[in-house]
Amino acid sequence: MSPQEQKQQHLAATYRALLQLMSRKPMSLISITELCQAAQVSRTYFYRNFGNFDKIIFTYQIQYMSHYLRGLPNTPKVTLTKLMANYFEIIQQDAVNNRLLLQNGKSLIFTQTFQTVFVALLRQDRIATHSQIINEPYYLEFFSGAVVNLAATWLQHDFPESPTYLAQQVAKFA
Repeated sequence: MSPQEQKQQHLAATYRALLQLMSRKPMSLISITELCQAAQVSRTYFYRNFGNFDKIIFTYQIQYMSHYLRGLPNTPKVTLTKLMANYFEIIQQDAVNNRLLLQNGKSLIFTQTFQTVFVALLRQDRIATHSQIINEPYYLEFFSGAVVNLAATWLQHDFPESPTYLAQQVAKFA
């Protein structure tokens, strides 16, 4: 196993262990020792790579969002509607874990993750015909928060609409 594969395996094990522990008790009551034992990683590994539970979640979410990026059409530019449909599909596919994270007050991590990926797509010039408003101060924060809040509400209501419908709404609002 390559060092990169081993690193990804440790991250996944640590993330899964954290979620498993969070399903039994609030994150504030989980000790680092308890997490490391459940994930079968050392405390040194935890502190060297993360330092806190939020960093585990953020790092895993960024890696998980790479699935989002790989799911995009293999074209130079993708419409905002297609980007958002893929995002909402990912939220829906991992509903159990996403609900658990939201119940533990981790919506800001979703916002930070979304914004990180969205900025990367903008820098790569992958988004077709986006408005110049995107360059306005605080627009990315506003847009990211709005999309994540919409996803969280949709998740809490057990997905009454399709990912495509939500994507169309986001594109219309943006």
